[in-house]
Amino acid sequence: MDLENVKQIFKDAGTALSRAVQFTEEKLGKAEKTELDPNFEKLVCFCDSTKQNTENMIKNMEFILNYNPGMRVENLFFLDKKKSELSSLEYLGLAMTEAGNNFGPDTAYGSALIKVGNAQQSLGLNQREFVRSAYDCFINPMNKYLETDMKTIVKERSLLEKRRLDLDACKTRMRKVRMLSTTKDKPDETGPTVEEQIEKAENDLKVAQAEYDRQTEITKLLMEGVPSAHPQHLQHLLDFVDTQAAFYLKCHESLMSLQSDLSGFPSDYNNVATLSPDTPALGRIQQAKVITSQEPRDSSELRLSAGEIISIDVNSDIGSNYFIGKKIQKGKVYKKHFNIFQKNVMNTLQYQPIAML
Repeated sequence: MDLENVKQIFKDAGTALSRAVQFTEEKLGKAEKTELDPNFEKLVCFCDSTKQNTENMIKNMEFILNYNPGMRVENLFFLDKKKSELSSLEYLGLAMTEAGNNFGPDTAYGSALIKVGNAQQSLGLNQREFVRSAYDCFINPMNKYLETDMKTIVKERSLLEKRRLDLDACKTRMRKVRMLSTTKDKPDETGPTVEEQIEKAENDLKVAQAEYDRQTEITKLLMEGVPSAHPQHLQHLLDFVDTQAAFYLKCHESLMSLQSDLSGFPSDYNNVATLSPDTPALGRIQQAKVITSQEPRDSSELRLSAGEIISIDVNSDIGSNYFIGKKIQKGKVYKKHFNIFQKNVMNTLQYQPIAML
């Protein structure tokens, strides 16, 4: 290490010490502080508000878009990164599809599980595409702004604060030297005279004032450019809203299509009879309890009340879609054609099988 480097190290250490002393004395109220003009203070407040609000928006948006919080951890510990990139909806869809195939795709429940599972995987894929688009159109550009323009402003403001501390330290030394010239104490003959000390202090003060003024102008120009960035930020925001609207529209369309596909499935699967032409007849008559009341459409039909017991002839040959239903009222046997379930199709009459006679 050469002598010049050593001198520079000591100089930097002395400057840092001087700044620390000045800062401490300001906090203790023992030293004056150069105040910024009101317009500059407004720019500082606006700049700080832009930075803080932008960071807050990005943080909350990333929290919402992080559809799989454990994904980053999984990528560190598992080799199968493709699987870890799936969203929660896609995991649910895979589980439903697997369950539907295990229960039987030809059953009502298994078929419904497969349909819902496929829809969940589609929703999950749309969600991942939305996340990527949101990062591309909003989060990444806003982060880039924070890491470039705003970071430069923060750096220059930090440098301005150092220049301000240097200036105020020079002002403090100047006051002390002038106070020394008014005292009756004889200065050290081996050191610089009072006039020399005053001259040096004045020169240091001029240099510090010039550097402070120059840094103030640089920082001011940079902060004045912050409002000009807001129109671009507005465009990023509009792009995000368009992306979000397209995402929810796709989700709505997928769910409407799923509801349409599921409209043929019974809404009360546990309590609705599932007789069909393929149902093996264990006997001729089956008793059933009416679940839903039904009014007759004409005089040839019977009124059915929820909870009453009827008899159904499962071997009747009225047609592949009909059985004959019977009930006794005041000693008389009344008959009616009951439209029964075709295979996996909802019936208009709901009844619960009780026993075969």
